[in-house]
Amino acid sequence: MNYQILFGSYPIPRFAGIASHNFVVMCDETGRPLFEINGGSSNADGSFNYCAIRGPLTAVVTDYARRDLRYYPEFYVRPTSVTSLLLAGSYSSISTQWRSAVNLAARIRQSDLRYSFWLQNSNSVATAVTESMGLKPPSSAVGRVKAPGSYRRLVLNAA
Repeated sequence: MNYQILFGSYPIPRFAGIASHNFVVMCDETGRPLFEINGGSSNADGSFNYCAIRGPLTAVVTDYARRDLRYYPEFYVRPTSVTSLLLAGSYSSISTQWRSAVNLAARIRQSDLRYSFWLQNSNSVATAVTESMGLKPPSSAVGRVKAPGSYRRLVLNAA
């Protein structure tokens, strides 16, 4: 089996599971998550704001070897999360693609973008991260109602 990059969706219970939180995850050859990238908003203390309605837009890279749910969310392991395969291959090919995603996550964190439920949020981050790897989000996981913000292009300053 190969290493994988997956596009995940977590149906948000507070919105009756109609709207979803999208994320991207890298798994080893056994399917065990190694890293996950989530977009969202951060609290004033730098922790991840799971219930954001406003604040600075952030992109968080979770390292499953160093778990701290306050700062690094994990959605892949939730029973209602659904994933789609974006890419499978050797560790070296997958890690090269993943590095592009991590670099974009850092740029998003350093940007002055603001979180907005309808415009730029976890879903627009997941779309941007996926596209930074030269991949396309699965059509089943994006949409204006299913994943608000998934069609929104983040405008970042050139790096």
